[in-house]
Amino acid sequence: MSLYIVKKIQLSSVLKVLPVIYVVSAALLGLFIVFFPQTGSLSAEFSFGQKMVAWICLVVIYTVIAIIPTIIMVWLYNFVTSKLNNGIVISLEPKE
Repeated sequence: MSLYIVKKIQLSSVLKVLPVIYVVSAALLGLFIVFFPQTGSLSAEFSFGQKMVAWICLVVIYTVIAIIPTIIMVWLYNFVTSKLNNGIVISLEPKE
């Protein structure tokens, strides 16, 4: 068993993967919110074009709002681990 310490997370690698995850999750969530609204919901009265615009806006806004705290958390993690000379310990075992 090998132990490794994660002392820094590359922000560029996080920004390659997480926006895709946020877009997919927002798109799926948005389908249910916009296209299958509850009774009395404002989007129940929207035309199909209005629903498409609302869905796209929801995906973009959700992704931007989710990425900002992620960038802050990665920066904070890197800052704290550099000051404490510590990090997350990961245990890796070879595949049998």
